[in-house]
Amino acid sequence: MLPEHQEKCYELIDMIASRLKIECHRLYDSGGIDPEDFSPDEYALAKILVTASILKAVDWYYPHGKYRETMKNLTYF
Repeated sequence: MLPEHQEKCYELIDMIASRLKIECHRLYDSGGIDPEDFSPDEYALAKILVTASILKAVDWYYPHGKYRETMKNLTYF
């Protein structure tokens, strides 16, 4: 990978990670779940929060225009 592309990927990953942390907190505090229903010794709630946040992140970072087809094609590799 060209260093310039790698740098952009890492920058975007860092941005996504920061936003995912914020979104996990927001979802936790949203009232949509009862944290008491989940054991803190297990990863169930963490997986739910992270997965829901990732699904939202797809909308945040989904490529526009001609790049959508390229992105879809890469999912087959």
